[in-house]
Amino acid sequence: MWHPWAHALAGLAEVIAIRAPGRESRLAEPPLVRIDRCVAELVREIAPYARENYALCGHSLGALIAFELVRALRRAGLGLPRALIVCGARAPHHPPDVPLVHPLPRHDFVREIERRYGAIAAEIRNHPDFLELLLPVLRADLEMYETYQHRPATPLAQPILALGGADDAIVSAAQIRDWSDYTAGEFESAILAGGHFFPQDDVPGVMACVRPFLGRLLARSAQAPDRTWSARAEQGAAAAPLVGR
Repeated sequence: MWHPWAHALAGLAEVIAIRAPGRESRLAEPPLVRIDRCVAELVREIAPYARENYALCGHSLGALIAFELVRALRRAGLGLPRALIVCGARAPHHPPDVPLVHPLPRHDFVREIERRYGAIAAEIRNHPDFLELLLPVLRADLEMYETYQHRPATPLAQPILALGGADDAIVSAAQIRDWSDYTAGEFESAILAGGHFFPQDDVPGVMACVRPFLGRLLARSAQAPDRTWSARAEQGAAAAPLVGR
């Protein structure tokens, strides 16, 4: 889903997407099932680049991972992102719906996934071999989300942009706005046309929010650089990284 974002953000931000175990070229690796382990691995990957001028972005489960990643980087004393962008995700204190999906038998699991998130693409749904490759990753993602336990902590200093879909059946506008409780900095939110996968289905609409948000951050950084200003920016590069899952 991040390829269209890379094109839309050209000249402003370089999109660096995270490929998790169990996907694409990492298909042979077992998928992760706990957010804490996922975040710990991401901290190790990002630590060498944490002085870059960067933001974190995540959609759905990825938004919770990005949020916990900022908190883990803060605990580790590493360079922090300029901002956090969350899409299609409830604020962290909202529990998952019941019944939980990840323990369901295969047939019930597929039916509930489609009821909550929309139909699985026909090219996958109608080919058992493809579906068998997809289901373990979906089940792992749901287990990661449904076993997540929010632990209260000091709000982030980073600005947060929270985006939701008007027709999202599982994330309400109020749950999007509740992300305001998690930052001591600026907070912006918008509800855009579309369902749960609106960041993929309406890239121009999303970019109408994301580009101005990132542009303001970069303008401030250029006016008042601090210790987190990256070598990339100091060398005059036009774009800063946007890391997304």
